[in-house]
Amino acid sequence: MSSRSSFEFLANASVPVVVVLVFALARRYLSSATRKPPETAYSREDLDFRFNNVQWLVGAGMVVIGVLFAYGSNAALLKTNRFLTSLDGPANYWIRPQSAIWWFFFGFGAVTLSWEFVLQVWARFGNRDEANLYRYCSNHKLGLDATKLLRGMAILIARPVGIFTVLALPIRTALRQSGIKDCGYAFAPCKLCRYARARRITAIERYRDRDGKLNRSAGILVDFSDGRRWSSANEGDLSKSFDPDFAMVLATKTNLPCNYPQTEADMPPIAVESGRKKA
Repeated sequence: MSSRSSFEFLANASVPVVVVLVFALARRYLSSATRKPPETAYSREDLDFRFNNVQWLVGAGMVVIGVLFAYGSNAALLKTNRFLTSLDGPANYWIRPQSAIWWFFFGFGAVTLSWEFVLQVWARFGNRDEANLYRYCSNHKLGLDATKLLRGMAILIARPVGIFTVLALPIRTALRQSGIKDCGYAFAPCKLCRYARARRITAIERYRDRDGKLNRSAGILVDFSDGRRWSSANEGDLSKSFDPDFAMVLATKTNLPCNYPQTEADMPPIAVESGRKKA
């Protein structure tokens, strides 16, 4: 199982990789559809000189807009998730979704919206003709209509990613008075695993991947008499160590000792009741 840092790195790195790939394919298969403004007679060299300093201001504006969009969206989604969590009432412990799942939408949204937003602000509060001329100059350099391409990416990539991200808002887990309340993806009905049916608590600090390599990624497993297994590693942020307070709350609620094997393969057998194992 991958660690939190690896997962977040892949989430963040996938955005520029996809953007670069889309632009490369667009330059290969799509020619620039932007027509030269009829009122200008500037050559390519004239336009480059004219916007030599402006391009840095536009780039800085895109960075500012992208950062504001990313962190503003992040704050809004986190607050919404916490609000939905508060609707469940008091709990002894909360586990919320991995923070990396939000960054896909933030990244794609920032990339696809910042260019359009900066040019719209320029045209609205500055010189519209100058903004249109800069748009033409930039598209001519790229060899494609960047505005249309980014609009298409916003519709075909950013919007679906945004929808999938919104569907993750209800994800949360609470240690309630009677059991573990687990609310999943896409507003699925919440499930309650009652402490009375718990048969084994296991704290694991290493998981073995498909290649047999041990990866340090902590999680707490709870096995129940009906065969279900709940894992904290599937719910919250992955880390190299688990919260001892969380393990103590579970042990107190279930009246079961917490086992500490090295890996899942070293887990002890489930407690026996009435001469039979509870699976």
